[in-house]
Amino acid sequence: FYEGELVPHESVRHHTLADLVTTTSDSSIAEDLWFLEPVEFIDTAGASYDEELEPDGESRQNPQEARLLVRKVRHWLEQGLSPRDIGIIAPYAAQARYLREILRVPGLEIDTVDGFQGREKEAIAVSLVRSNPDGEVGFLADTRRMNVALTRARRKLLVIGDSATLSNHPFYRRLLEYLEQKSAYHTVWEEPVD
Repeated sequence: FYEGELVPHESVRHHTLADLVTTTSDSSIAEDLWFLEPVEFIDTAGASYDEELEPDGESRQNPQEARLLVRKVRHWLEQGLSPRDIGIIAPYAAQARYLREILRVPGLEIDTVDGFQGREKEAIAVSLVRSNPDGEVGFLADTRRMNVALTRARRKLLVIGDSATLSNHPFYRRLLEYLEQKSAYHTVWEEPVD
């Protein structure tokens, strides 16, 4: 977004989630490299995480993507991250409503992109929703809104989306290339099965 001109101040450059959590499990945070990665993209392409219109509405939701995001956020919570330090952003109101229904945690904020404008959280999880065979990204094409969504995190940004759909738009194609260069790109196939 800023052509490399925006850089973090030295005092916050190396902040990660590992600085905030007090693990409640047997595993050590130092061994959980996931907490040390500031950015992570989980690609759902090919996994049939298809978008759908919400019942009785025009907004879109992606239940499978939402459930994956919920598993990741529950992991943050299990490791001791405070719900007040977490924000979940969905570009579609239907997805935000669905996430609120399936993840009821006091203090955890779930909202649309517009609801998070001008605010930050230590950890942000973003569900991009769009996943279709036509490569339609809808209003995700408004990259100014994605600027808002992707710049709300202080220590950890998790983005979940379908690269096959997203890569039809030049901005997302460049974003995916950047994430691969930073070793921040992962696939849903690498995730543990429940």
